[in-house]
Amino acid sequence: MLPMGRMGFTPEGSVWPIEARGRDSDRPRLTRVIADLYRQRALVWAFANRDFATRYRSSILGWAWSLLQPLATLLVYAAVFSLVFRIQAPPLGADPERTSFAAFLFTGMVTFNLFSGLLMLSMTQLRSNGELLRKVHFPAWTPILGASIVQLVQVALEVIVLIAMFLWLGNIGISWLLAIPILLGTALFGQGVGLMLAVLNARFGDVQYIVQVVLQALYFLTPILYPLALVESTASWLAWIVKANPLTWFVETMHQVMYSLVFPQWWVVPGLVLLGAVVFWAGFTIFNRTSEDIGELL
Repeated sequence: MLPMGRMGFTPEGSVWPIEARGRDSDRPRLTRVIADLYRQRALVWAFANRDFATRYRSSILGWAWSLLQPLATLLVYAAVFSLVFRIQAPPLGADPERTSFAAFLFTGMVTFNLFSGLLMLSMTQLRSNGELLRKVHFPAWTPILGASIVQLVQVALEVIVLIAMFLWLGNIGISWLLAIPILLGTALFGQGVGLMLAVLNARFGDVQYIVQVVLQALYFLTPILYPLALVESTASWLAWIVKANPLTWFVETMHQVMYSLVFPQWWVVPGLVLLGAVVFWAGFTIFNRTSEDIGELL
């Protein structure tokens, strides 16, 4: 027999019914994950609305900062690596006679920022909602996914800027449509890894600082600031490390469909989406099994 449901509260303080789950609901089934997400969709959206309202509340420029920060990074990196280190981007797909290091760089940045943003947000949300989790019973993953929705909006703004950049360059192709499932796979991958690490970070606060260092290393081990062919021609051993990096798979495929305007092999994009879905399912399942006493740790 299942225990009776309990009452929780939304971030605004209103009462919200939370269904109690029996032992069978802890089984790692994909249908169970989808059902949980659907059942708590309103609570997730309530946390998202809260984060929308508070993210840049005290800032004069507001949401403009979500674009100014990556664009400033783009300008610095583009100047240093294209002018100082003389790194050449591959030819544009629409015009092999031209290249654009800024467009090549920003394509990789958008993809990497999607992964890293969701990962870091997932780890910090439990601690930032610690007081609420101690006082009220509700699924601990709901504030994480709520904050992730806000992060997805920020990435969507970056994608709009990326599209505008390619339109200005005249680098337009039907292969752009494949960017949607690639970014979806990237988001699922980052969210899944973030859920896996969220509870670990709640138990051991050093985890988020270790992850920050690892992300910095992964940034330079992913072909964002340089084409993969450059590494293959200069250091074959390093090329193997770069190719083994899962983020390379997502970034390189984005470069193909957005920058080079070529279609990858038929199995690549479905494989990336499947990888992201499997990692998300695993992260969600692990999180549910290890976060029952999370309020006591925060």
